[in-house]
Amino acid sequence: MGPSLLCPALVGREDETAALREHLAAAERGRGGVVLLVGEPGVGKSRLLRDATDVARGLGLRVLAGRAVPGGSPVPHRPLTEAFLAAYRSAPPPTGPELDGFAGHLARLVPPWRGAGPAAVDDSPVVMGEAVLRLLRSGGAAVLALEDLHWADTETLAVLDHLVDALAEEPVLVVGTMRPEGAVAELRARLARRAPANVLAVDPLDGAGVDRMLAACLATPDPPAGVRAFLARRAEGVPLLVEELLAGLVAADELRFEHDHWVGAGELTPRVPASLRESVARRAEHLDPVARRVLAAAAVLGRRFDWELVPGIAEVDGRATVDGLRAAVAQHLVEVDGGGFAFRHALTREAVLDDLLPPERRELAQRAWPAVERAYPGLPGALCELAAELAEAAGAPVEAAARLVTAARRALAAGAVASAEVTARRAQRLAGADDRVVGDVDEVLVDVLVAAGKPREALELGHDLVARTTDPDRRLGLLLVLTRAAVGAGEVAEGARLLDLARAAADGRDLPALDAVAAHVALEQGRHGDAAALAHRVIDAATEPAVECEALEVLGRVEREFRAGSAVRWLARASEVAERAGLATWHLRAQQELALITWDTDALRATRALAARHGALTTVAVMDLSLADLALGHFDTDGALAASRACADASRRYGLATAAVAHLWLAGAHALAGDDAAMEAAIAQALAPDPTDPRILGDLHGRVLATRCLVADELGALRGHLDTMMTHVRAADPARSVFPGRALWALLHTIEDDDLGVAARAEFGEVAARIGLDLFRYAHTAAEAVALGRTGAGPEATALLTAARPEGRALEGGVGLLHCVQLLTAQAAVRDGWGDPATWLRESEAFFAEAGHARPARRCRIVLGRTGAPVPRRGRGGSVVPAPLRALGVTSREMDVLGLVALGLSTPEIGARLVLSPRTVERHLGNLFARTGLHDRRALAELARRHGVQGG
Repeated sequence: MGPSLLCPALVGREDETAALREHLAAAERGRGGVVLLVGEPGVGKSRLLRDATDVARGLGLRVLAGRAVPGGSPVPHRPLTEAFLAAYRSAPPPTGPELDGFAGHLARLVPPWRGAGPAAVDDSPVVMGEAVLRLLRSGGAAVLALEDLHWADTETLAVLDHLVDALAEEPVLVVGTMRPEGAVAELRARLARRAPANVLAVDPLDGAGVDRMLAACLATPDPPAGVRAFLARRAEGVPLLVEELLAGLVAADELRFEHDHWVGAGELTPRVPASLRESVARRAEHLDPVARRVLAAAAVLGRRFDWELVPGIAEVDGRATVDGLRAAVAQHLVEVDGGGFAFRHALTREAVLDDLLPPERRELAQRAWPAVERAYPGLPGALCELAAELAEAAGAPVEAAARLVTAARRALAAGAVASAEVTARRAQRLAGADDRVVGDVDEVLVDVLVAAGKPREALELGHDLVARTTDPDRRLGLLLVLTRAAVGAGEVAEGARLLDLARAAADGRDLPALDAVAAHVALEQGRHGDAAALAHRVIDAATEPAVECEALEVLGRVEREFRAGSAVRWLARASEVAERAGLATWHLRAQQELALITWDTDALRATRALAARHGALTTVAVMDLSLADLALGHFDTDGALAASRACADASRRYGLATAAVAHLWLAGAHALAGDDAAMEAAIAQALAPDPTDPRILGDLHGRVLATRCLVADELGALRGHLDTMMTHVRAADPARSVFPGRALWALLHTIEDDDLGVAARAEFGEVAARIGLDLFRYAHTAAEAVALGRTGAGPEATALLTAARPEGRALEGGVGLLHCVQLLTAQAAVRDGWGDPATWLRESEAFFAEAGHARPARRCRIVLGRTGAPVPRRGRGGSVVPAPLRALGVTSREMDVLGLVALGLSTPEIGARLVLSPRTVERHLGNLFARTGLHDRRALAELARRHGVQGG
């Protein structure tokens, strides 16, 4: 027995090996990525990959490996499942904060983990990509090796596309092999544009490389005469063919290993194969007829095959099967694979199949198909696709289509919409005109198209299907699906027509699901009363939870337009029903609606946490965008920076439409921080998708640049930006943005214009009435009060604004904007002699000072000085003054005294502690009594405790 004929070392791949080792070293340092090895079949991609994984293990990196397989109906995430299942088959799901919310996604890759956590809500490929990334890095630096990506399913390719950018700062390297053709070619092209060094072309060996490989395969520097020239003519520089052709020579006994060296047995004739197919066929010829039947039967079952099914397919007994497999191993066609067998290469199996005549392949498939179905009831996993492939080869396309319907439904249920669509369309082709199966095929395809976001295609197919469907219940279910599709496509009239057909199919039956869909149609038609009545009818019927949630959502949306409090009640109930029934999607939808109605930081954060727990990371990004918006309105610099950065990062990772607004709010956060360079950079990114978008331009001038004017105390530039804002606001879709800067615009025109801003007040008044925000109502009232004050009606102006002041309420636009309105109103009141500007200015000064915005706080103090009222001073103390006390004029030194009063110290003791004279301490105490309206030390001590003041 001579050498194995497999090359023991890499030959002629020094450049590729060096590049891979550089990528591995970078991954070890936390700079990973995706690397593709691209070349023709057999050129040595897998050998390079094995060498890279050996190096990775030597560096201490974990290695996970999987491969794609050929097939007309791709199995979603097949190579990823193989990799993770091998690594985690007997391990429990890993835990940790980083993996929270991903249990549902990871369970799709590791079947034993199913049921270990909540189901995934967000089925987008980028979220699955993020789940893969986090699992990979959870155990430290890792390499994911994926072979034959030219056969990969759409979902796997989408995950890889996500990882191309996501791994740049991660200790994870993905190395994949691929042929130049196939769907993966698009991924290769994108990667080549982004990171050219990550696409490694693996070309055929030159003549010297083939010579070196031959010497390595035969373990001799001096092979028999003629073999080198033979390979130079026939192998075409392809390493696999070098090995296969050598194996063919040995199998034909034209090359023998005798007395520890190789000898040629005669002339190497042209009969020796010139391609892998010929090589495999020649070796198969040296098998006896029974062994060849065994080999062919194994080939129809796949590269890795269940050898126990082979006897029945080949029509031989168990001993003959074992002997046949032994012979195939000896001929280098099949190899032992753990406890089973596999073809030596995927190409080997292909060559065996290609060598079969069509009648031979059909006969084998006719026996293999029922054998597989008997051995694996229910056809779990990829076996359903295998059964369909065998049925098609057996001449039963309709039966193949029936099994593909099942495979498509499974893929759809797993969130693999793209694979479901490929499978369903193949089923459609195979079903032909068979009425028994065509209806099932079209029905699943309608569901798939709706899920894929193709409602118009679903409607086109569904219309014909409705005409062919005679079963009343199936017809009704299909019509409800199509009605939702029509509404989702914005075709409300068509939805109403389909709804009428659904009612007819119901034949007078009182069905809550029908009423729930009818409520949605009524809502889209603007018939709010009818929508509410139908929704109430559904709820009263106490139907299944999903239908009840649908009706409750309709009621919430109806009430949101008119009575926010009632909307909250209905949506909260929807949330409770969904949570109790385990309907994660409906629970999250209800919570999101609630958070956006209440516009409360705590509610937004709670919804964000819920979305993260369920793996709905796109919803997490939307909540971050809302939190950034709210923080910007509150003039909360740190909060705005954190939330806008998080959303911008998620938008980049997941390709979300929120990217432009996320960068706009990031620009606003930088404006709050006074970082003009960073603000301009973020503005450029916000405008990059569409520099003419009026929605972005409106808030750029009305919020970002207006905010910069306010925090920099450059009020002279404020009106110009607000006027520019309005040119864009009037061109924007009024339903997409609120544009809170309009409050400042109307107020400034009222303060400055000779006509008291009558047109601006009228325009803004209509907006305030229509939108109904408390901040807008207050700002409009402030503008009306300013107009009254300018005409000399001071008492009326004072009474009007006093009644409208939103004390103790958190406004939707943010308290920061409220204090900007208050500052501008106070300046006008001081100028025109009305109102209580000193109180307003002290409140706003305290807010700006506590928020860290020194310049507007200083502006408040300057204007306050014009009123003749005491101006708050920072004092020389070391205590932070809480905003409510600062609004009363309490200084930091007075806070020092207040803290010691809370400890019960006497005046001399306070003076000694603070190095002040007793007389100075008494003066500070007098100021505290005057500012707070209190009359004794005990009351001061209680005030200190109430505000968390601690002395010492």
